[in-house]
Amino acid sequence: MKKGILMKWMLMFVLVAGTGVMMTACSSDDDETTEPNEKPRKEEVIDMLPQTRAVELTEEQRSFAKQNTDFSFNLFRTISQMSEGKRSIIISPISVTYLLGMLNDGAAGNTGKEITSLLGFGEGNSKAVNEFCKKLIEDAPKTDPSVMLSIANTVIGNKDRDVKFASQFQKNMIDYYHAELNSLGFSDKKGTLNQVNGWCNKHTDGMIPEILSENELSNDALLLLMNAICFKATWTDKFDPEDTRDETFTTNDGQQKTIPMMHRKAHARYGENDDCSILYLPYGSGDLWSMRVLLPKEGKTVDDIINNLNAESWKHIKESFWTPIVDIKMPRFTTEFETDLTRPLADMGAPSMFDMDKAQLPNICSNYTKGFFVGLMKQKAAIEVNEEGTKTTAVTVAGGVTANVERPMNVDFHADRPFVYVIQELSTGVVFFVGVYYGK
Repeated sequence: MKKGILMKWMLMFVLVAGTGVMMTACSSDDDETTEPNEKPRKEEVIDMLPQTRAVELTEEQRSFAKQNTDFSFNLFRTISQMSEGKRSIIISPISVTYLLGMLNDGAAGNTGKEITSLLGFGEGNSKAVNEFCKKLIEDAPKTDPSVMLSIANTVIGNKDRDVKFASQFQKNMIDYYHAELNSLGFSDKKGTLNQVNGWCNKHTDGMIPEILSENELSNDALLLLMNAICFKATWTDKFDPEDTRDETFTTNDGQQKTIPMMHRKAHARYGENDDCSILYLPYGSGDLWSMRVLLPKEGKTVDDIINNLNAESWKHIKESFWTPIVDIKMPRFTTEFETDLTRPLADMGAPSMFDMDKAQLPNICSNYTKGFFVGLMKQKAAIEVNEEGTKTTAVTVAGGVTANVERPMNVDFHADRPFVYVIQELSTGVVFFVGVYYGK
């Protein structure tokens, strides 16, 4: 089959990530008798106890989560090494996991093996991958009612190409990913883009208003597959805006700039290793969601930190914390980042899905079973960090388809130079977002 025809059979997938909040209270009415003209007295009992709930994983799923942490840090390391100019980075590895999980439902042969291996699921079949993703989709948003997390999915077929979803693929999208299946005419680019980008804008809380441009939507594309992850949370103990001051931040190339720096003193979970100091900043009720900030020690750089990040070193970081009084200084910052994912994922061990001659993706459409490959995959991400907390979102698009040491009880943690940060759900250990802030 000619290359030109195969190019027309490219799949298009979209994955989006962004935010949500809930509060609970209960009350009871008092049954006391009252005077005839006296209003009945209501005694309101407020439930002030944390309502957090851990995600319960099977042993196999816990193994998946650990190995997926390796995938998360490997992806972050690969992208950071490719990034030019040492600009700030923010990515969502779990967004890529969801996208590849859905794509894996259409994969076969070597392509399917590459995807599960890349994600850290080893010989796990597509059903095991789907069940892991479903568990996170259904239970992660329920872990903490004071943390906002929502996940939405949709699959859009190209009505102009008479796309018919394979029955098992359609069933998996509904059963495991709670996806809506729709059909649009891609030749009406303006109408299709308005709906697609409107959906992205809605599910990223306006942080990413556009996921596809006109030249990225081909009339011959067969599918758009979209997943939206939305996250927003306040710090367990907020910074006081009145304590924020303009202070000096030294960039990776030694230049100094003035940026707003948040400040507070607090008993906080703090740790150290050879490369960095680590500050634990909890969200919401304080026990299941956190940002961990990794600040290079004197003579070290963020590259030293990134190069040593993996599931095992991350476990040691978690075990190293103690609770001194910490003088905290943290930038108030925003970051937007866009990156191509085709080369990183191919270099990490899953090249065949991007190769028109080697891709095996026959199980998505019943009437298009040959010639599928992924011709485009990129991610847009954004984060806002301020005195209140964090709001972050990411959009991924695929087209075509401890040692005993003396511990000081008073320490300084002044993030006045580039640092790494990780946003994680703690009961599963899943890394939702990871980034590096360079001051620009």
